[in-house]
This record gives sequence, structure tokens and C-alpha cells, in this order.
Amino acid sequence: MNSTEDMKSTEVAVLLDNNVNKYNPGIQTFRLQSTGGLQSNTRGVYQQGISTNNLLNEDKSFVTGNVYKASVVRLRLPREVTINFPTKFIPVGTRFIVSYNSGDPTKPVIVGREYEADGY
Repeated sequence: MNSTEDMKSTEVAVLLDNNVNKYNPGIQTFRLQSTGGLQSNTRGVYQQGISTNNLLNEDKSFVTGNVYKASVVRLRLPREVTINFPTKFIPVGTRFIVSYNSGDPTKPVIVGREYEADGY
């Protein structure tokens, strides 16, 4: 994904939380296939220090903090999308369609569910 042109398409998010109630889905954990690739479904958040080796500034004290990395994202699962699911609880691995508000890659929104050939 190199530009906002790439963000005009939809992506697939795989549900990682178990037994999500379709009547009250709330915020759930997903793995975006486009950004996660073949990474595992781990929910771990990894902390990495910020390297200042490439900065030419003499005073590097303004660079503080850490970078936090994860292979998952937490998104609001709209009731409008889940209400037609055939069972009360949505299982792990269910695939949802994600779009981006105004093409902004920092604002993914679930807009639908991916249906399989058998209708589920």
C-alpha cells in the first residue's frame, strides 16, 4: 500500500476473538490479511526502542519513548454487519470486509462480511 489510491479498495479482516455475540459484537481483535501477511495470529504487543543512529543532530534528547508493534488490530464490529449471521455466536476465523474512511490507512472500518459458497 503505497498511496491513498491503494486505500480505495477493500481488505479482508479475520476475526480472532471466540464466541462473539452477534447481537452485541462490540470491539474485537482482527488480523488484516493485507498487512499481516503470513504472520501468526499472535495477540502479543512487542516493544522496541527508537534508534537514533541515523540522526545527525548533536542533541538527541528529544527522541524518547518506544515503538509498540502488533500483528493484530482492534476494530468495532457493527451490529448491522453481524445481525444476519446464522448462529448467535460468531466463531474465530470468520472473515469480514474492511474499508478505509476517506482512503486514510489509519482508519479501517468493517463494512461487511465475506460469504462463502455455502452461504455462511
